[in-house]
Amino acid sequence: MNRASRHAWSALLVTLFAGFMDALDLSITAVANPAMQRDLHAGYNEAQWFVAAYALAFAVMLIPGGRLGDIYGRRRILLTGVAGFTLASAACALAPSPLALIAARLVQGGFGALMVPQVLAAVQLLFPAERRGPALAAYGTVMNLAQITGPVLGGFLTTDNVLGLGWRAVFLINLPVGLLVLAGTALLLPESRSDRPLQLDMPGALLAGLFSGLVVYPLQQGRADGWPPWLLAALVAALPVGYVFVRQQRRRAPERALVPVGLFRNRAFCAGMVQLLLVYSAILAQQMPVIWHTQTGLGWSALRTGTATVGWVLGLCVLGVPAVALAPRAGRALQVAGCLVVVSGTLLLSEVIGHHALGFWSLFGCLTVIGCGLGLVVPTLISMVLAGVPGRDAGGAAGLANAAIYFAAAAGVGLIGMVFFGRVADTGVAAGGPAQVRVFSQAAAYSLYYPAAAFLAVPLLAPFLPRGTASGGSGGRHRGRHARRGRHSRRYTVESSTAGSSAPR
Repeated sequence: MNRASRHAWSALLVTLFAGFMDALDLSITAVANPAMQRDLHAGYNEAQWFVAAYALAFAVMLIPGGRLGDIYGRRRILLTGVAGFTLASAACALAPSPLALIAARLVQGGFGALMVPQVLAAVQLLFPAERRGPALAAYGTVMNLAQITGPVLGGFLTTDNVLGLGWRAVFLINLPVGLLVLAGTALLLPESRSDRPLQLDMPGALLAGLFSGLVVYPLQQGRADGWPPWLLAALVAALPVGYVFVRQQRRRAPERALVPVGLFRNRAFCAGMVQLLLVYSAILAQQMPVIWHTQTGLGWSALRTGTATVGWVLGLCVLGVPAVALAPRAGRALQVAGCLVVVSGTLLLSEVIGHHALGFWSLFGCLTVIGCGLGLVVPTLISMVLAGVPGRDAGGAAGLANAAIYFAAAAGVGLIGMVFFGRVADTGVAAGGPAQVRVFSQAAAYSLYYPAAAFLAVPLLAPFLPRGTASGGSGGRHRGRHARRGRHSRRYTVESSTAGSSAPR
């Protein structure tokens, strides 16, 4: 390995730590969520915001974050994102109240969205196309490692009360990593920016943020506030705001638009986006009822819960690798089969919880089945969505798909919290004892019907997508035999930190 190659790999390693911090965040904080709620004397609704605030801010800022790197320099924006993310992590750890933690999580998610697009840009910058495969493989490995270690690490730090910090340690762990990334990026990563004159579409970004808030805020806050008329009106108002955003983007010149609006005339892309929304809203909707039930209802430690959820990631990783290899030829078939396995595992878990038969190994086993199904769906889903997108729109489509993933995660937390805690409130529960176990069991079992229904709906949209992840890049409905088989075609696939992960990454 020559000196230039060693320098490229050193720079990549540093930037991968930035991606690792973000990929770790949702999984590590989800496991610690009940401990945060207890320590800060937060209500159930506020506890939902501890997770959703990060995902919402990330979704709103992701596409502008990528464009800012193109305009002002990817190294500069990466340094800004890492510095802000690290400081916001410290603010999360020091939060004295639920509101302070929610505010810090919003800031953390916004800076995370500045940081993450530059990580993949670094791969493009540091390695020529013929040497990019190992670098992308390293990226995927690091992201999967973050998802595997997140639940266990979060459980360990919270349960063992390391240095007397409790749940605050899950945020403080970002400080030394962030400082290392800042120093390494400043020393090793060269500056780069787009060679085309670009502008940031601030009105478009504001409209996208308004639309996201009008959807997610009512879902998070509606149950706690008793669904006042103004919250219902906000939810309805999201439709015209979304329409205005699309019209505004159509009037923008391509170099100024946030997203290529021509994508919305692509039937395959639209169907794929609906699939992304369903899948990633359902992923956290599977996790959160289990975490709330095991820790609050059954009194499990965060470490025990986090260790049991490793089965989920284990199943995903085992089948994820062969799924990626088979996806160019059989992506649609794998998607259908994987969704049916997820539905079966989710309904089995619901039955086990509903019959008060949940133990460590039964939870581990059910989550392993679910993870195996996800292994057939998640690692290739974005590539399936992008398979029919023209090459000129691939970057914008990938950014929109990744933003949709985090938006779905935030909406999914609100939706499942509304179902779960609405069920708890309707049933009534005494503090502790068998009554609490029974009520939380019923609420968790009932809540799992939503992710089962969401994954059951995904195969209905599969016929609108290409058969595999290879595409001729035309974006049209009719492609030749060679394009369908992936020969003589260009593949527009984007690896994201969500691929093969539990978080909306």
